[in-house]
Amino acid sequence: MNEINDYYKNLDKIEQKWRELRKNNFPIKGKDELWRLCQSGQEKFWFVALEDKKRGYPMVKTVPAYQRVIMLLEHEKRFRDAIRLCEQANKLGIDTDWYIKRIKKLNYQIAGIKIK
Repeated sequence: MNEINDYYKNLDKIEQKWRELRKNNFPIKGKDELWRLCQSGQEKFWFVALEDKKRGYPMVKTVPAYQRVIMLLEHEKRFRDAIRLCEQANKLGIDTDWYIKRIKKLNYQIAGIKIK
């Protein structure tokens, strides 16, 4: 159960760091820390996902450890990298249409099409 608690603590840190980055215009040091937190969060997520599966629970639909990195890549205008991560999340079975919608948005940004 300690791993599950670690996952949720890490998730809180990811969200806190994201808010801090947005407030402070994405400083380099903060972005590096977000990357580290998200990588750790992705590993912890899979432990929690396997535990949930053993208990018969469905896969969660929101995984901030993936979503915040994708949003950071988008902020850095690294659209193709963000698309690759979206595709990876889909292949790994994180079943949400968030990634599909984000891929569409990113493709529009690559093409230079403004969306609302």
